[in-house]
Amino acid sequence: MQIQAVLFDLDNTLTHRDQSVQAYSRHLVEHYQNNIQPDALDTVINIIRRIDNGGYPKPELLTHASIAASVGYALQQQLNWNSMPELEALIAFWFRHFARLAVAMPGAEQLLQQLKSQNFKLGIISNGGHQTRLNILQGLGFLDYFDMVHSSELVGIRKPQPEIFIHTATCLDLAPQQCVFVGDHPINDMQGAQGAGMYALWLQGFHHSQQLLDVPKISQLDEVWHYLSV
Repeated sequence: MQIQAVLFDLDNTLTHRDQSVQAYSRHLVEHYQNNIQPDALDTVINIIRRIDNGGYPKPELLTHASIAASVGYALQQQLNWNSMPELEALIAFWFRHFARLAVAMPGAEQLLQQLKSQNFKLGIISNGGHQTRLNILQGLGFLDYFDMVHSSELVGIRKPQPEIFIHTATCLDLAPQQCVFVGDHPINDMQGAQGAGMYALWLQGFHHSQQLLDVPKISQLDEVWHYLSV
């Protein structure tokens, strides 16, 4: 079947999660510069990296129900504050600023522009809160490229369950076999998309697999073009 849609994961596919963490950390340190030590930036980055874990937090490191609250609590406990902000303020700061400070993956916007100009349908399938997905895409200026943005919160199904991939294809009036899915995670993205019958492309550099996967690997986004005539 001819490919008619290109669907993407979000973190570490269209956005670079670690660079986004670094951008957020710089903004937080600047905002609270009168309350914390001037050399706190590296500590803040390391705290957030450890808890966030590339967007895949380890349950044992979450002290609260969300990454935002767990990060806020860790910042309270591990930084030397002159005047410690309330946890609620740090949580609100995360939700107000993290999404808008997201850093795009190299080549992401150029690829989206080119795909749109060639009349491919474009979509997002991402685990997480729906409004946060929209805020990230809006902050990057990417939202208008997409015909469909599906989050696990919106659909009620999480990757790697194939149903979220099938549901997205159906909403685009396409068969899964007419879709290419691009993602970074071997299970959530690759196994999930393949289980739904989609053609999957594994963006390398962020996750390793314990098993061999029969899936094409790409190292940068412009390589997607090589696989659109499958």
